[in-house]
Amino acid sequence: MAVKYRDIADFLEKEITEGKFDETNKLPTEEELAKQFEVSRSTVRKAVTQLVNRGYIYQVQGSGMFLRKKSETDYINLGSLRGLTKDLPAKIIETKILELHVMEADDELARRLQCEQGAKLYYTKRLRIVNEEPFSIEISYFKKDIVPYLNEEIAVQSIYTYLIEDLKLSIGFADKVINCALMDEDTANLLQLKSGDPGLIIENTVSLTNGIIFELSKSIFHFQKAKILNRVSFK
Repeated sequence: MAVKYRDIADFLEKEITEGKFDETNKLPTEEELAKQFEVSRSTVRKAVTQLVNRGYIYQVQGSGMFLRKKSETDYINLGSLRGLTKDLPAKIIETKILELHVMEADDELARRLQCEQGAKLYYTKRLRIVNEEPFSIEISYFKKDIVPYLNEEIAVQSIYTYLIEDLKLSIGFADKVINCALMDEDTANLLQLKSGDPGLIIENTVSLTNGIIFELSKSIFHFQKAKILNRVSFK
């Protein structure tokens, strides 16, 4: 089976973070990577685009693909859908399951997920703990016809690792909305804050590569601990 571009991007990301290219500060050429992975150059280009979006490299026309200078790692990467485990690799991430059950989509959820009212959804609510301190609350709705099975054993780990590696979902893109709101008492208590303190909120509408929406999520972050990174290329 041919190696997919995401697999190539993940492999190269691991090599970058392990320092394999620190001496040259540069990746092999497209042609060299195509030969290494036995794929077409178009597949390599897709993998390279992934690495650019993840903030690891930049391209200089006619010169090659260079490693970006390492910056601080304690941030939430807006260009990524891979979750806290990938965004905060140097931290100890723990997850507490607050709720996990099957529910039916109401009018609003059906509209946003582009599904029938009453369609079955998995609802998850998780408290994410970073270095033994509450960091965020994650609320997600997954279409059950696309994610047919989800339990606490899976949800306490990386849900996206399960979606990609076990369910083999081809996740394509997401719309992200960032806003702030004052937290109610229950939310504030979970994050060890005071009722009325601000919460940094990121809402995701996530689609497969075929354009079908399969997840809605909302993450509420501790306003004193979360930092957001958005890498932008000027074209």
